[in-house]
Formats: sequence, C-alpha cells, structure tokens
Amino acid sequence: MRFLGYLFLLLILAGGAAYLTKPAEAEAEAVLRQEVMLKVATEEIGEARGAAENLALAACKLRPNDCYDLLRGGMDVRYTDKTLWLEVELEGYERRAKCYGAFGRFFCPGGWAEK
Repeated sequence: MRFLGYLFLLLILAGGAAYLTKPAEAEAEAVLRQEVMLKVATEEIGEARGAAENLALAACKLRPNDCYDLLRGGMDVRYTDKTLWLEVELEGYERRAKCYGAFGRFFCPGGWAEK
C-alpha cells in the first residue's frame, strides 16, 4: 500500500513539473524559426535542383530572416494547450508534423512527414 502512495506522489510531482515547464507558443515559434533557418543553412546548392530552386535557396542563404518570414507565411500552425503539454500541429509545403512541448523541450515523433 505504501508503494501506491509513493507512486501517486511521484505522479503528482511529475505533473507539477510538466505544468511549470510547459513551453509557451512564443517558444514554439522560436524553435520553428531556428529549425527552418538551420535547414536552409545546411542545404546544398547543386544539380539536384532546378535553376529557380537554386536561386531561391541562394537568396534564402543571403537573407535568412526574410526567407523565414516568407516560408512561415505558407505554413499553417495550430497550438493546443493540453494543460501539462503544448501540442503543435504544422502543415504546409505538402508536409505535416505533430509536435509536443513538455519539460521545456519539443518532441516531434515522425518529423516532417509527407501528406
């Protein structure tokens, strides 16, 4: 019986920690910006793309903040506060992702999947 009491206490403590460390929407936007800019920075300009795509990628590498603002306009992002975690659904550019923010971090099981 004592074990159940400790287990219940542990669950209460974990729930309280999750509630206090749940990321806000602004933090989710900052992580999204960081991830998109990192992806643009690490992409290589090459023959695998057409000339227009290479030109757009080069422009994005030169002005990453403007590029992010342009790319962000094509994404639909929905936030759902689930009390102990933040659920973020991203959709755009023929891809979608579902991420969860908890304990000060974001987890996207499955990553950017094609629709």
